[in-house]
Amino acid sequence: MCAATSVALGAMFMFAAGAPRRYLLINFVALAVGMITASFTRRVPLRTSRFAGVVAIMTGLVLGATALFGVHLEGASRWVVIAGIALQPSLILLPAALVSFAPHRTWLSALGLIIASGALALQPDRAMAGTLVAGVTALWLHRRGRPVTVALIVAIAGFASTLLHADAVAPVLFVEHVVQSAFAFHGMMGVAVVVGLVTMLLPVAAGLHTRAADRGVPMVFGATWLTIIASALVGNYPTPLVGYGSSAIVGYCLSAALLAPEGAARTDAAMYGHSIRRA
Repeated sequence: MCAATSVALGAMFMFAAGAPRRYLLINFVALAVGMITASFTRRVPLRTSRFAGVVAIMTGLVLGATALFGVHLEGASRWVVIAGIALQPSLILLPAALVSFAPHRTWLSALGLIIASGALALQPDRAMAGTLVAGVTALWLHRRGRPVTVALIVAIAGFASTLLHADAVAPVLFVEHVVQSAFAFHGMMGVAVVVGLVTMLLPVAAGLHTRAADRGVPMVFGATWLTIIASALVGNYPTPLVGYGSSAIVGYCLSAALLAPEGAARTDAAMYGHSIRRA
């Protein structure tokens, strides 16, 4: 619901401001894909330590491959092109990897995030490297451990590396600086876009009412998406959900699907296993 609301509010601004209709279509298709993926993630017992490790390792390897073989633009390599659409793998995979890491702080997951840190430094992607630091820091403040500490140290080093390079990627209308553009177009459109961004963070409020042991997951989710939003406000980085960009929409839906507490995940898994046995 939060994803749909944010995308709809952003689409309202883009439609009124004369954005290409292709932008709106791609965003709504991405929303449908994200919601289907989220539904699958909630129904199938994937939220395990093994799954978290696989997601983190896959994230690190995909981001590394993107840095080496992805689309290069103005000194950065953060994108891959599929069916004519430029996708940013870090926006799709990294939030899910961080949320998966929160309840399953294994060395395998930490290794995946360490690889991701190096990949983001190579791309370079200052916004997502900072997002990685923010997500792991939120987890470290909630529950420390050696895998979390090591992942945080490496993430900080990776982020520091991105600061050594000027970010020369130019902003694109309806992708970057969406809040500023919306207010420049009309005050009410600016308010709508801001409401869309705030709506993205509402799942955090619900998650913080769970038992203390489970609060690390919403804390990581909130820190991750708040940093992505803040990066878009102050730099030339994509504005998630309310701007044009399918990667953030799918990434948000996927990470939000992993917000369920560990107890709820175990219950879902047990129910799923029971239904298989009955079948």
